[in-house]
Amino acid sequence: MSEKNEKAGEMGAAPAKTVIADTARAHAVAPAETMASAAARTHIGDARESAGDRLQPECDVAAEAHDIACDVVIVGCGVAGLYCALNLPSTLSVVMLAKTTVDECDSMLAQGGICVQHDDADYAPFFEDTLRAGHYENRCESVDLMIRASRSIISDLVKRGVDFERDQAGNLRYTREGAHSRPRICFHSDITGDEITSTLLARVRELPNVHILEHTCMDDILIAQDDDERRQPQTRCRGVVAHTADGEQLRIFAGQSLWACGGIGGTYPRSTNFPSLTGDACAIAARHGIALEHMDYVQIHPTSLYSTRPGRAFLISESCRGEGAVLLDANGNRFTDELQPRDVVSAAIYRQMAAEGTDFVRLSFATMPKDEITGHFGNIYKRCLEEGFDITREPIPVVPAQHYFMGGVRVDRNSATDMPGLYAAGETSCNGVHGKNRLASNSLLESLVFAQRAAWDMCRKLGVEAPVAQTYLEQPCGADVQAHERLCAEAERKTHESAMQGESQTAAQTCSQTCTQNAVHDRPQTCAQNAGQSAMPTEPRDAGRPGSQTAAQTCPQNPSPSDTDRTASSKEVVCA
Repeated sequence: MSEKNEKAGEMGAAPAKTVIADTARAHAVAPAETMASAAARTHIGDARESAGDRLQPECDVAAEAHDIACDVVIVGCGVAGLYCALNLPSTLSVVMLAKTTVDECDSMLAQGGICVQHDDADYAPFFEDTLRAGHYENRCESVDLMIRASRSIISDLVKRGVDFERDQAGNLRYTREGAHSRPRICFHSDITGDEITSTLLARVRELPNVHILEHTCMDDILIAQDDDERRQPQTRCRGVVAHTADGEQLRIFAGQSLWACGGIGGTYPRSTNFPSLTGDACAIAARHGIALEHMDYVQIHPTSLYSTRPGRAFLISESCRGEGAVLLDANGNRFTDELQPRDVVSAAIYRQMAAEGTDFVRLSFATMPKDEITGHFGNIYKRCLEEGFDITREPIPVVPAQHYFMGGVRVDRNSATDMPGLYAAGETSCNGVHGKNRLASNSLLESLVFAQRAAWDMCRKLGVEAPVAQTYLEQPCGADVQAHERLCAEAERKTHESAMQGESQTAAQTCSQTCTQNAVHDRPQTCAQNAGQSAMPTEPRDAGRPGSQTAAQTCPQNPSPSDTDRTASSKEVVCA
């Protein structure tokens, strides 16, 4: 934890019971909220009785619950949760929950930096880099919003006290990482996430309307039926159920709720994430029928420091490779282009490890000046020394590790889920920015942009004015329009081609499996006959498509999953 965060922590998060009492006194439960409370309790009780264990809280909770009322409840204290709170007016009462401590969030661990649209000419290159890394499965409207909001986000962070690296003229310095066509990443040494998160946390602690409850675990959401006569009754989120470290259960009733509680790394044996990040929001969403998206889109980072010690894997930032570090095999030779997208580099490392029969490959900093290593990458340098490696003198052993979750709770352009009153932002959510694979250093930016948009939408729903006005348009304009249309069309074309290729591969696999079964049972049918039989149920769908004739005429061996596919699905995603 940085010195800035330690100073902010001197104030300390208020003990849970004190905050509960203060909040209850300051925000007495209104009659409408009391009705919602009763409806929520009845619904949850009935649901648990009928659904059994599927709706039981994931953490042990006390039988009696303490009620809290607030305008907004935010689950999570990473950059998404903190920035949402900072973009709400002081007239709203806000309660924030941290599952453990406020500094145990993945936002604190981000090393490389935060992307920004470098200049007006960078809109299309930034957009295309993001799409290419995401295998063109990105949601284009989300990518567009993130890029056009990026400059205002960086400016606001600077105003709030974030200290980015600058050149001698006082201008922002930019670094480059894998799959970026140019340097566009603002950074603070190799602890950018700590710098941003600590600064935002310090600003939040200054707000009298925000109360942080540490060691408070979300167990469920409170729901009720809207009684609007003008439309059909609709299930609405009315807050969350949680419990404190001493087992006291809380019911936190809120007009608007935000899930910003991180990803799923804690469910993996080797991950760069904190172990407390176990996909809690995804599990609760599944229980209540809230839409999830791309739950199998899990990013494996190419370079974590190899160690036999248990615990969280230490990340070796992609910025290292962006500044000249190279990957080496056992003989000291380069074996891949280090600046490709992360899934591609991870696949290359897995192939090399398999070929050599080793548990790691090596990362060399030999071409990097020593002052760059000890300055820009000072934190990595010190940690490697603790592990017995001097990266100014020798390569270090690195191995891929689970790093990021591109899927999650599906949200729209304002971070709203399909349940009214409930939002999601950061790694918890899936707004489609990242597609199938995240571009390096887009995570902090995406979290901040869409947390702010969630706050703006909450303000509209609650009828209050947001403290920070929107400075970018909702749609691209000027020269960006043509680039946007071209890139969206390209993404649609690529996605269609990928779907066609997937169907062709499925047909080939079915053909191969049928041939194998016939060979085992000594059936004298030909591969062409088998392929024709297996294709019969789907012939109208496949008729006239490229590759359909080839599938019927040849019978290739059943293809094994590519290394890229293996890294993306090396472990079944399980939400706690």
